[in-house]
Amino acid sequence: MTGTFGLLVRTLACFALVFATWNPSAHNYLSWLHSDAGVAAKTAAGAALLALQILFARIAWLSLGPAGVALALLILLTGALALSELGVVDLASGLTRELLALISISLLLATGVNWSLVKRRVTGQSNYLGPPP
Repeated sequence: MTGTFGLLVRTLACFALVFATWNPSAHNYLSWLHSDAGVAAKTAAGAALLALQILFARIAWLSLGPAGVALALLILLTGALALSELGVVDLASGLTRELLALISISLLLATGVNWSLVKRRVTGQSNYLGPPP
């Protein structure tokens, strides 16, 4: 998938992955672990979530690099502080901090997953992801 639709799908996948693993509501994997449901289903879902998280994090790390990840985190942090100073969000609220952290992680993953494709479209260069060291 290329183009704007592909960017949107990958971004939504990053948000779905992060919020399916944990969110402040009771509808997430970590809350489900404490229920009385079957162990096999929990194990399979946990393995799938872990594999996807490792895959997305590895793609983001290789795409952005350490400096890019640090810069993206800095931009997200300053954005949250700016929203707080403007009175849009209240960082004293635990729920707000949790949601901002989840959104920031999702945006960082989405940036990393989409970065190579955006870079290739803008510059014509493509990243070669070799085997892990």
